[in-house]
Amino acid sequence: MISPGTLSGCSAAIWLLVTGSAALGSPVQSIELHCGKALQQPLCDALAGALSERFPGAAVSAADGQTGPADLTLRYVGHSQTADWISGYLEWQHRDGRSGQGPAIEQSVMDGHLTADSIADFAGHLVGQTEFPL
Repeated sequence: MISPGTLSGCSAAIWLLVTGSAALGSPVQSIELHCGKALQQPLCDALAGALSERFPGAAVSAADGQTGPADLTLRYVGHSQTADWISGYLEWQHRDGRSGQGPAIEQSVMDGHLTADSIADFAGHLVGQTEFPL
């Protein structure tokens, strides 16, 4: 028979294997999203929301170009944006020096302009298709 102490330790180990993070007693990971003046606020907000959804235990913050002591720093690199089309990718740098970028993603609207929902969809694809070191 397994004792309750062993069972809770086993549960924590299973949680670590399933989620890839230690939920008990570990520091919260921090993600800093650089939202420069050229980046529109709706896109910055949508990216922050998508990051919070993908990394629910992480502390996501937006900065305006100031580098902080974050575990992961992200920057959106826009290729092009018009009223009905947006394209770009995410660059990332980990605290340990590793860096990389995600694939270029495009989002367009056929019969109108980009809306908050279409920008949120674009941000979700950017975050979902980028491989982060977390």
